[in-house]
Amino acid sequence: MVLPIWRAGVLLATLGWAAPSLAKDTQVRKQQQPAPFFGAPGLTVRGGVTAYTGDLGMETDVGTFLGLQADAQLLPAVGLELGYEGSANGFADIDNATLWRHNLGALAKVGPTVRENWKPFLGAGVGVSYLDATSEANARQFDDTFLAEVPLTAGVEYRYNGVTAGARATYRVFAGGGDFAPGADGDLFSAGLSLGGRF
Repeated sequence: MVLPIWRAGVLLATLGWAAPSLAKDTQVRKQQQPAPFFGAPGLTVRGGVTAYTGDLGMETDVGTFLGLQADAQLLPAVGLELGYEGSANGFADIDNATLWRHNLGALAKVGPTVRENWKPFLGAGVGVSYLDATSEANARQFDDTFLAEVPLTAGVEYRYNGVTAGARATYRVFAGGGDFAPGADGDLFSAGLSLGGRF
């Protein structure tokens, strides 16, 4: 019985010596792996309100939008977004009618990182939108159409570890495309919040 007890004592002593070393090594490795920062790629969900301008703004009500985008950092102060945005606006004088908008676009953002957690930015890009009016609006000469657009945006993002939250305002200039309705010209303004992650 003496030999097994001796072996058990050696084993316990070895484990007692190795455990703190393993714990310390694990802690060092965790410290060597910083949380994802603004330069890391990620995904962001955005939502808020939209309003058309000009004659189109007179025909429609304030609506809402929801978007999903992929984020990448090209340079320390230059980022790129690729994403989809959908919005819905009612019509002021047409009951039960809705103007749906489906957009695919790319946006370049320029801005510094302030105190490691804040990133104010300005951005510009290109995109294409499909305006899809419901049948009630189609009956009033509002046709479905594709429109090219140039989005101009300004906003700020805050990063906490790998999570980002932000706010922005965007003005989308409809640069050309099909005719939506006779005399219904205008652009699109949106303002909203975002929540995302960096990986």
